[in-house]
Amino acid sequence: MKRWYIGLVAVALGIGLAMPSYGVSGKIRIAVLDFENNSDWYWWGAHLGRAAADELVTQLVKTGKFSVIERDKLDLVLKEQQLSASGAIDPKTVVRLGKLLGVQLILTGSITKFSIKRHRVGIGPLAASIGQAQSALDVRLINTTTGEIVLIATGQGEKKFGGARYKNVDFRKDFDYGIASEALRPAVEKVVQQILAQYDQLAEIEAAALPPRGKVIKVNSPTMVFIDIGKNADVRVGDRFKVIRVIEEIRDEHGELLDVLEDQVGVLEVTKVLSRSAVCKVVEGSAKPGDRIAKIE
Repeated sequence: MKRWYIGLVAVALGIGLAMPSYGVSGKIRIAVLDFENNSDWYWWGAHLGRAAADELVTQLVKTGKFSVIERDKLDLVLKEQQLSASGAIDPKTVVRLGKLLGVQLILTGSITKFSIKRHRVGIGPLAASIGQAQSALDVRLINTTTGEIVLIATGQGEKKFGGARYKNVDFRKDFDYGIASEALRPAVEKVVQQILAQYDQLAEIEAAALPPRGKVIKVNSPTMVFIDIGKNADVRVGDRFKVIRVIEEIRDEHGELLDVLEDQVGVLEVTKVLSRSAVCKVVEGSAKPGDRIAKIE
């Protein structure tokens, strides 16, 4: 009976509850993976790829047309699926992630060029340090229903940094998130412009349907267990749900949630469906208020 889930089941369930479909939100649902750093700028390693992804998320959200999966939820789902936060993913993986996240598109990309050079201008005490950055990005948008690439975008840009705030920074050694984001921003903005130009076509892509998920809200008896989803989630009489209970939360020394340890403790069968709830009976194990449920396909 016991199955142990380490990582993301609870978070994945939470995502299913919190995420509206495209038709409800009016926004394209998208997940952005960390970029691969394929440039010669190897000093910052994977930090640069994450900075590029975060800057792209910021720019997409600013348009008001995209609903982007939060970073912590995405990372946890990838961890559960034993996938890297960046890199090439095959079509089957894209489809699986699309179903778990309820998104229409997954965005992957690579940094093909990145450099920051510092120049000293002036004479003696009047000299100042000026930085100049160049960046280039390749981006792919993938349909999570078919696994097909639906858009390829590229962006190049230059950025100049002025002033003494950078005079003590060794760009080749010291990773600075602000500097990285600013250096990448011109290229990211060009990528976003290309995505917006195809917005109407992208909006026609439907998000993968999320299997019904919810939680137990009340237990009167083994034959009368109430769950918080019903006709609104296409629940039907005879549907069965796994009952999943959080056993332990694993946190670091700062209190940040790293993982959750869960146990499947029971199975429910729907006996009556209401508008936004349903009545179930326990057919295996047990259930109590607060337990998560996931439909057995």
